[in-house]
Amino acid sequence: MRDATPIISGIILAAGYGERMLPLTDTLPKPLFPILGTPLFEILVRKLMRHGAADIHCNLHHLPGKIEEFAEGTGWPVRFHRERELLGTGGGVGNMADGVAGADIILLHNGDIISGLRYESAISLHRKRGALVTLVLVPSGPKANVATDADDGVVAIGEAAAGHARRARLLGYTGMAVLSPESLPFFPRGEKAELVPILTAMMRKRPGSVVGWNAAANGERYAWGDAGSPEGYLAIHRSILVDKVRFDPALEPPPLSIHAGEGAVVDPGTEWKGFCEIGPRAVIERDARLEDCVVLADTVVARGSVHRNEILFTGGALKASGGR
Repeated sequence: MRDATPIISGIILAAGYGERMLPLTDTLPKPLFPILGTPLFEILVRKLMRHGAADIHCNLHHLPGKIEEFAEGTGWPVRFHRERELLGTGGGVGNMADGVAGADIILLHNGDIISGLRYESAISLHRKRGALVTLVLVPSGPKANVATDADDGVVAIGEAAAGHARRARLLGYTGMAVLSPESLPFFPRGEKAELVPILTAMMRKRPGSVVGWNAAANGERYAWGDAGSPEGYLAIHRSILVDKVRFDPALEPPPLSIHAGEGAVVDPGTEWKGFCEIGPRAVIERDARLEDCVVLADTVVARGSVHRNEILFTGGALKASGGR
């Protein structure tokens, strides 16, 4: 007799170019962006493993060798799926479908998202409703593009959601979802496809099969961030260093709003303001002025230079718009 414990697989979507982070992503793929020195990919793998994933599948396209090399020798149960051409979210899942088809529950996570959101309540709702897909939603943060009814059913998604705003809740998709293996035939193999048309097709063929779990229901607080843009990447570090938000058990906020990695060298004459994250082996030379910045590993910040609201890396700096 089979054990009642469900078999869980994980999917990390990590094939994007990272165009919003150019020119940094010319040499560093988004999944390897560090958060307090820990690459995002490692944070996501460990998160899925904590939630019971016995195997994890990840699609790759841009700089795939760097991600594969990073994971090599870790012992993580990760299998990579290279895409010669970008297949989109739907096509990416379809390309990995055979690897996760034997699971009872599939946990999906976008590769540029970090959050303190957990899957347990979404899994419980998913199993209770017998859903094909359960989207993890929040009322703010991500773009509000999912309309749900009072019973958590998704009635519209994407541009169509706006037309339901008066008679349904409008929530934002967090980049996290729970899938049943029965949903996999809806995801095409070997061709480009986006998620919204696939979910729409599910809703038409099996009404009620796509549901949404509002992670902020009953006033619950949550941490969520998009590391795929300069603004989002800096905002995540601001939340950790200034507001002391915990996105992950491994990311303990330091006592100060300034944090330096192992081997970093910071001249005493450096002027600080706001928050600053200094990566391992970075060098901050005398009289440099930094405000609300992240300095990546091995970067040298020149003497007397002034930086505000920037991500500094070897060979350049990426400035975010706006900021505090």
